[in-house]
Amino acid sequence: MRLATVEQSRKIDQQTEELYGISGEVLMESAGSIACREIVQSFFPELKKGLTAIVCGPGNNGGDGLVVARHLHSSGYRNIVVFVVGKEKGSSLFQKQWKRMELYGIRFVDVGQSPEKLSQLFSAQLVIDALLGTGLQRPVEGLWLKVIDTINAVKVPVVSLDTPSGLNCDRGIIEGAAVRAYMTLTFGLAKPGFFTADGPHCIGKLRILPIGYSHEVLRSIATTHFAFTERLARRYLVAHKDRTNKYSHGKLLVIAGSEGMWGAGVLASVSGYRVGAGHVTWVSFEKPLEGLVEAPEVLTGELSEISDFSSYQAVIVGPGLRKTPELITLLQQLKSQQPRVVVDAGALDACAELLPLPASWVLTPHAGELSRLIGWEAPRIESHRYEAALYAAEKMGAHVLLKGFRSILAQKGRAMVIASGNSALAKAGTGDVLAGMVGGLYAQGLEPVQATATAAYLHGRMADEWVRSGFHKNALTASDLKENLPLIMGRLRQGTFI
Repeated sequence: MRLATVEQSRKIDQQTEELYGISGEVLMESAGSIACREIVQSFFPELKKGLTAIVCGPGNNGGDGLVVARHLHSSGYRNIVVFVVGKEKGSSLFQKQWKRMELYGIRFVDVGQSPEKLSQLFSAQLVIDALLGTGLQRPVEGLWLKVIDTINAVKVPVVSLDTPSGLNCDRGIIEGAAVRAYMTLTFGLAKPGFFTADGPHCIGKLRILPIGYSHEVLRSIATTHFAFTERLARRYLVAHKDRTNKYSHGKLLVIAGSEGMWGAGVLASVSGYRVGAGHVTWVSFEKPLEGLVEAPEVLTGELSEISDFSSYQAVIVGPGLRKTPELITLLQQLKSQQPRVVVDAGALDACAELLPLPASWVLTPHAGELSRLIGWEAPRIESHRYEAALYAAEKMGAHVLLKGFRSILAQKGRAMVIASGNSALAKAGTGDVLAGMVGGLYAQGLEPVQATATAAYLHGRMADEWVRSGFHKNALTASDLKENLPLIMGRLRQGTFI
């Protein structure tokens, strides 16, 4: 799914007018009209039952809200009140829509003049948020903060137009306070911030409404940010054909585990098999403890016995390993022999001495590990996840999957957010499972973006399905992931997620 940043959204509006003569006023009318239709279809009982409150700021987002008010009114829904903030500072488009609204005789409350009347929101059956648009770049405060807090306190459905007010649409962070919508109706393309940080908790149900942008303009401008969804994961997770054998499905080498961390090798190896790799071998600098191999199908051996890494279709290195001179030497060998490598955990720090890495390698750091690689503090990474992943990919030369809530895969100036996952994955060992899944799909011939994004989506979806099945979020373990993987793969293929 293609996403548009704030700056790209501005350029889309600009080019739509320059190339097609479709003005901002026409786009606003289209947005409000289509949003009105969606609201009527989704909230007919609420509209008929009682008051609909439309909260408008003075910018173009507020103008969208005024168009919605007018179309609702002309459709017969007369119990409408517009709550306006900052009317005297309205944009030119807002002022035009305001005059039209007044001609229709729609009731309004000027919250700036009478802040106490904001309490009337509590009598509404439906609230439409058109307070602040996508361009917000500073924390809300004062009256704006009070309005957002009041909207969130009203116990009725809230529909946000284009974006929940107060949400940073590029970074997904809350700027002081943000509306927590039941539904967000966004125009043209979704925004990167909807899928990361606080975004998923603010947008509610997401509807993307076409308002007249040409596909050519969208494709030519929105070229840097994407979301990886169920539809794409289903496309890349293809069942094996019948007339094949284990070698047709890829040989995967897992270099993992050390004293006290042998379980990492088990988790990665079994997960590689689970996603379809035909032949998985687990080795380490020490011989893995045979008793810890829970799956007899996993072959074991000694790393010193392997001289040609190119005989494997993919290699995973790092789970359960520590940075040592031997590990750095191993990575140098892999760099010269094997283009399809998944680097995790202890091997990540060692990679810093081998830059640039092959573009086909995949690195899977969490924020703490990425902090050591790029020199950013972890809090900065978490509040700028897209930028951090893109910068890391440029610096390292490889694909970088920044793990965390809604992992982000970056490469060659493009960032793809994985639209699944929750905090149930914040457990030791879950990253080893993910590394095994990436390697297992990579060994089967998928391209690095396809393998990594599909694995990350499945990984996150397992956590989502765990919670939706009624299990407590805190109870999920890495072993639960590898055991539930076949079920989730089946649900993905059949389209039967909970």
